[in-house]
Amino acid sequence: MTTMITGVGAVGAHVAWKLQEMGERLVLYDLNPRIDFLRTIFDVDRTNVVVGDVNDLRCLVATIETEKVDRIVHLAGVLTKHLKDKPYDGIHLNILGTGSVLEAARLSGVRRVVFASTRGVNQLAMPPTHGETLDEDFTMRVLSNRPRTMYELSKLTGEHLGLFYHDAHGVDFVAIRLAGGFGPTSGAPSGLTGTVLRPLVFEAALGKPVTIDDPSLTYAGRHEFIYFKDDAEAVALACFREGLKKRVYNIRMGTTYRYQEVVDIVRRIFPDVPVEIRAASNTSMSPGRAPRDDVADTTAAREELGWEPKYDLETGIRDWAGWIRRTARGTVDA
Repeated sequence: MTTMITGVGAVGAHVAWKLQEMGERLVLYDLNPRIDFLRTIFDVDRTNVVVGDVNDLRCLVATIETEKVDRIVHLAGVLTKHLKDKPYDGIHLNILGTGSVLEAARLSGVRRVVFASTRGVNQLAMPPTHGETLDEDFTMRVLSNRPRTMYELSKLTGEHLGLFYHDAHGVDFVAIRLAGGFGPTSGAPSGLTGTVLRPLVFEAALGKPVTIDDPSLTYAGRHEFIYFKDDAEAVALACFREGLKKRVYNIRMGTTYRYQEVVDIVRRIFPDVPVEIRAASNTSMSPGRAPRDDVADTTAAREELGWEPKYDLETGIRDWAGWIRRTARGTVDA
């Protein structure tokens, strides 16, 4: 069987690693693949790399048909930080790009499309009552609970586009709502979660003192993290599981952390490294209107996909630190 991954960044690299571990043949479709980084995660030489734009429908279809692609994992897109100043990129790449992938799947008869959505979609829910957890089909008001960021808007739109193609055209579509991911990246991370964690972890893993004097690299309240390998496990399961009913799944660690708790974990992992926090933010990491710190119900992912998180924050950071040390000894821009 052959799976095509569009957008092979940090999450995509780990999805490739997991699928390759499962014996899947891979096609990597990316406009600017970072091959040196990808080599630190999986065996790129055992894949076919296609340099292409997800909005090039002709190239998409030709690649799918030439490579005999059975499934598509659609990860190509831009994240919140970038979209704040360039909202049209969210329309062009995140929304139209998703439409292009779905149309290519329809034209080519691809077996399944797995779409990477975001926990930010859950922030659109009406405020839940105390103790309530929200499943994927939450209640919202279409105006007052509308998306507050282009990223949320693009991902909710992507989910609806996929469900439309499923209902109207029979495209086997699955969406995975991922929490804030962390772990190995190619250069500076573009996601908010990685932006906060990298300054704490990267230097510490190399035995260098850590000083945080920029409040934008901290956060107030509580935040949930998920390691990229757990993301990859969820996506891989979504590629192959049959009899899916929900079609949209929350993928969450299930534990939130205050910033000081994150700092304490880093100090525990690297006891010989000085860690000094000179500034602290008074705003949440979530740019949208989060009704509570953590409200997502992962029952459907556990029951239908068979997914369980394997990494908590500490074990994820320890694994990431090992990668940092290994790549620091090589030539990769880690």
